[in-house]
Amino acid sequence: MEPQSNSPKKILFIDEQPICRLGLESLIERYPQFNLLGFATKLDDVEPSSISPDVIAIDIVAAMPNGIRSLTDLKRKFSHASILVVTSLDESLFAERCLRAGAQGFSMKTAPIEELIQALDDVSRGRLYLSSKMRALILNRMSGHEAERSRSRFERLSDRELLIVQHISQSMENREIAKQMKISIKTIESHRSRIKSKLQLSSPSELVKFAIRLQNKAF
Repeated sequence: MEPQSNSPKKILFIDEQPICRLGLESLIERYPQFNLLGFATKLDDVEPSSISPDVIAIDIVAAMPNGIRSLTDLKRKFSHASILVVTSLDESLFAERCLRAGAQGFSMKTAPIEELIQALDDVSRGRLYLSSKMRALILNRMSGHEAERSRSRFERLSDRELLIVQHISQSMENREIAKQMKISIKTIESHRSRIKSKLQLSSPSELVKFAIRLQNKAF
């Protein structure tokens, strides 16, 4: 059942990028149905004893090094809050994983402003939110219209490994990926080795080709 209260929904954003935070702040101020509690740059900055949001909108980048797994802990920590992932990560690869980890919605930063507002409104009312494109993709998958081979290949990968593959598809070197994910270069190298093994790829160049094809859905 949807809440009956007409009071503004309290929104907390967790995002590392100052420009995004500034843009979101000016945006939310235009919508009286929301009350912006503030911003945090990382999960450790937020404690339930100090703040009580209705919605936590988070970029997975701010949840590194644990990434998607952090959503489960965040949901446990803020049991009365809905979680909306707002990120640049590809929704077709990461949205379902985020929902399984405890999020109520997923919105890409490249989406129109109206979609972000709709996402905030939906999750604040206890509804799930996915873009129309993502809903259609799931329906196609359920009806068997999507090729299962490509999906089964990337589902062999852990959340962290899939994120590394996305970074590889963007031509990022190990050092850049390690900095982005807040883990060591050695850890990235170990993950790349396991990814190649899981996908039965024989060389780094084959891994790069797979990453690009996955990003472009070219299977």
